Parts: sequence; structure tokens; C-alpha cells
Amino acid sequence: MKIFITGASGFVGGAAARHLATQHQVLAMARSPKSAEKVRALGAEPVHCDLQTITPADLSGCEVVIHAAAYAEEWGSYEDFFTPNVVGTRKMLEAAKAAGVKRFLFIGTEAAMFA
Repeated sequence: MKIFITGASGFVGGAAARHLATQHQVLAMARSPKSAEKVRALGAEPVHCDLQTITPADLSGCEVVIHAAAYAEEWGSYEDFFTPNVVGTRKMLEAAKAAGVKRFLFIGTEAAMFA
């Protein structure tokens, strides 16, 4: 199965990528060279994009998206939380739908649930 994961350089997404890469083809969002290194170390293939630039082509052939990326800091402005957690989640959903992804698993923050 081909699976795309956001947030793979973080705790939850990283655990999912590490586990799933042993039995599936895992692609993972990598916003920077540093996150691409982390993704590769987990056994996944980095895809250079972010929540604002994700396209259906980035998800081509994927059957599942696990969306675990979020801004989850203790402090920040409304915009700091809203843009990645709400707008970014919406963009991920739109790209997944356009790419024909069959399953979308959202592991998000409370802020994103008010989208």
C-alpha cells in the first residue's frame, strides 16, 4: 500500500512512518532538508512540499493520507495556529480528494477541529 504522511518529522507522524515503512511504501512531507533527513531515517521517501503548496501530484497513487502535521506550540497568535491547522488541513483534504485518495486519517489539534 502507498501511504502519504504529514508531520513525519514529529513524534506521532514519525512513529507512524517508522512502523508503516516496514510493510508499505511510505511517502512523507518534508518542508526542509533537515526534515527530509529525518523522513529518510524512518524508512520513508521525502516529498518536498508543505501544507500551503501540497498538490494532487504529490499524492499520486497514494491510497491513504495520515495527516499528523500541526502547529502545536504553547503560545502563538491566532494566525500562527489557524493557517497550518485549519487552512493547511483544508488544503490537504482538497489535494487528497483531487488525487483520488481513498482514506484520510486526521490526527490533529483542537484548533483544527473548528475548520
